[in-house]
Amino acid sequence: MSYQSYPGEVIDAEYVEVIPAQRGMGTGLLPRRTSAMMGRVIEEAMVLGTHDQCLAMLAKAGIEHTAALSVMEAQFSRMAPQAAERYRAIVDAYAQQAADKVRRW
Repeated sequence: MSYQSYPGEVIDAEYVEVIPAQRGMGTGLLPRRTSAMMGRVIEEAMVLGTHDQCLAMLAKAGIEHTAALSVMEAQFSRMAPQAAERYRAIVDAYAQQAADKVRRW
């Protein structure tokens, strides 16, 4: 390409996009030790974020399954009232184990 900046002066140039190497959040200007520390902090935050997402997913599944089992318990208790106590014991046992898993996580 040719660009004319002043009358009579022609400058030939090619357009080249320059992208700096990614070093993460502007850490290229920091000392290596600080940059490494920031990297570890960011990694730890990512791990904690993933851990929290997994915990929430586990809790959500436990709540949804307990709710579904409770609905089934009510339906079966109406159909066979003599077994209502057993149905409740099964749902309670599931709910307790689900809560324990969330606590241990």
